[in-house]
Amino acid sequence: MINANDDDELFRKTLVFCAWSGFAAIILFVIGGVILGGMLPPLLRAYDSPAVMVQKVTAHLMSIRVGSIFLMCSFALFGPFGAGIAIQTRRTERLPGFSYVQLVFTSCGTMIALLVSFCWALMVFRPTEYNPELVQFLADFAYFLAVFSVPCFGGWCVMIALPILMAKPGNEPFPRWIGYGNIWAAMLFTPGQLILFFKDGPFSWHGILALYLPFVAFFLWILIMSIAVLQAATRRP
Repeated sequence: MINANDDDELFRKTLVFCAWSGFAAIILFVIGGVILGGMLPPLLRAYDSPAVMVQKVTAHLMSIRVGSIFLMCSFALFGPFGAGIAIQTRRTERLPGFSYVQLVFTSCGTMIALLVSFCWALMVFRPTEYNPELVQFLADFAYFLAVFSVPCFGGWCVMIALPILMAKPGNEPFPRWIGYGNIWAAMLFTPGQLILFFKDGPFSWHGILALYLPFVAFFLWILIMSIAVLQAATRRP
């Protein structure tokens, strides 16, 4: 028979695991997307011709292939990371509401992120055998999935912020400043929507405002939320 203390300890360990999933996702992305994969800073440019893209990815073939594996592992960890936030939110709800919506956004966001790594891996599967325009399409698709999906990832942040800011004082699932931080994160993602209109400059998918700003904001958000979940594991509602 499981007693209440055992339940509390299991719940605490679950939150700790979910928090460390967020930390691990950041580390694996740095290895796969920054050091090896050429995603950030971008090896490719939105204005590159198909032939130039094929030339670039062929020159870094093994590095990008190995990086894609790390990307896949990183993005898969978004699932437990988001689940940890949702179960902490559920902890302070009388009836489930925002926590369930968070799980929907967690699922959508994880699937979008995994598709990014699929596209990145397919791009370097046989780049010299593909039609060059297909290599260009896969690069476009990967970055569009990553930064054009503002309503999904921004909505996820808003669904975390609302139960914090709307809660009665003393019953917030996370400190109130975390709620405002999530609103700011959602706002910092928004330049990504402009990649549809630009192939060069700061609002292109390789630009500082449409790519770097949302990416840095996103992984900083993961870091902050992972710390918040880890702290919540030792705190009773």
